[in-house]
Amino acid sequence: MGHKRKWITAGMLGVLFVGINLYLIKEDLLLVDRTSVVHDQKQAQTEDLQEILVKDGVIHTATEQHVYFSEQLGMFTRFLVEEGQVVTSGTPLYEYDVVDLEEQRLLFDSEAEQIRSEINAVESYISELETLERQLSDATISSSSTDANPTSSLDDQELLLNIELEVGIDISDATIDQTRSLLNQQIGEQEAAVGRLEAQEAKFTRLSEGLEESPTVQVESDFNGKIAHLSEGVENPLITIYSDNLTSRILLTDEEALYVLAGMPAKVSSPVANSTVDGAVVANPQLPKEEPKTDEKSYYSVDVDLQEPGPEWFIGQNVVNEIVTDEALGATTVPTISLDEKRLYTLSPTGLIEPRLVDLGLRVEDRQEVYSNVEPAEWIVIDPLQVERFNSAYITPMNVDRLTTDNLGTLGKRSSWKHVLLGVLPN
Repeated sequence: MGHKRKWITAGMLGVLFVGINLYLIKEDLLLVDRTSVVHDQKQAQTEDLQEILVKDGVIHTATEQHVYFSEQLGMFTRFLVEEGQVVTSGTPLYEYDVVDLEEQRLLFDSEAEQIRSEINAVESYISELETLERQLSDATISSSSTDANPTSSLDDQELLLNIELEVGIDISDATIDQTRSLLNQQIGEQEAAVGRLEAQEAKFTRLSEGLEESPTVQVESDFNGKIAHLSEGVENPLITIYSDNLTSRILLTDEEALYVLAGMPAKVSSPVANSTVDGAVVANPQLPKEEPKTDEKSYYSVDVDLQEPGPEWFIGQNVVNEIVTDEALGATTVPTISLDEKRLYTLSPTGLIEPRLVDLGLRVEDRQEVYSNVEPAEWIVIDPLQVERFNSAYITPMNVDRLTTDNLGTLGKRSSWKHVLLGVLPN
């Protein structure tokens, strides 16, 4: 009986001993040292992340120009162009015979007079800009005499305000040189506008004078592009002209239309042209393509402008658009599986596992951007389940495949003897 009691007591003590040790191993992280065996580790990287939305599209013209005809002007006679023909500004499009020559002459003269008024207004604006440019030059000379930096901001607040009113943008942070450049740019644009208006005035003057010789009027194109459609009768629009600029037209779902914005860069690929060109989203008005219905999903038409497509690109091609909806350039990244919510485990040079709370940024597939607490090239634990305890020691398994004679040459003689002595001599 006593012998049996001893076995029972020994068994109970054994169970108690095992239980206490299991408790200490699993629960009490302060009293029991734990060494983590880290099989998978990787360095944080520096890379560019891009969130891409892939959408099918079709090549279309960037803008459609419509030419109209009013029967009050006279009687339409004939087209002077054909569908598919390339036209430029000034190309004759169609003819009509004038019914009332005097009324038509007055109409042409009125158009020429109105354009002349516009020219005078633009030339007056140019004079104001040139005056401001001279005042800016005087202010620059005055500032230079006091050893001011010519690339500094303008101190004359009244002149600055006048320039902002005329140019229409905030230039309070611009340097004097930048301000002068903006003024000269605006003057150049207005002078180009005068040139276009003078060409229009000359056209109507020529048409008015031509009525003295013939009642037939030729209407010229104001646009560059390709004739896309000619009306079978005199229904308006009489002529549709596609501009030379091409765009890729895509349809977005309502979820996609929420975050696709104007200006987002894109890559557009054409299997037919066998090439890829850069593009950018033109605008997203968030207006459905069709009349909304409660039992159907809505789709939203958005254009992606193409930058310098070659002659092998033409309207009607089916293409693939890769729109960059978000990006992080030069970001510090880690594998997404290495995150324990917002915590990473790093392997310190001292041989300990250090937990790091990090701020997360853009996530693309299996890569995650981190804002803080991790530097590129720091070693991190890929599988958080391999971490036994914070701030505990870690070991990594020996890679037998790397123990080859070829690797011996990677160490110098001095380093090789150092490791040999470390293994032989006592500490």
